[in-house]
Amino acid sequence: MDSNQFRELHTRCLEALRRYVREADRTCELFGKCLAEPSTLQTHSEIIEQRVRENNALASYLKIRRQLFAAVRTGYGSSN
Repeated sequence: MDSNQFRELHTRCLEALRRYVREADRTCELFGKCLAEPSTLQTHSEIIEQRVRENNALASYLKIRRQLFAAVRTGYGSSN
């Protein structure tokens, strides 16, 4: 991996982190709208769908972050 590829991966990592934070915020917003009574089926479905989006965003971020850790461990200043 060369320096340009590392910078690109780093940028993708930042974008993935921001996406994950947005999705986590949305999940928290949905939880904040819940009342003391049991949720409606629609509300429950929205939360489940949002949980899937948040989990996918987290998985994407963690995958890219692992790639960055590997690049840092092995070095990225030359074509490896």
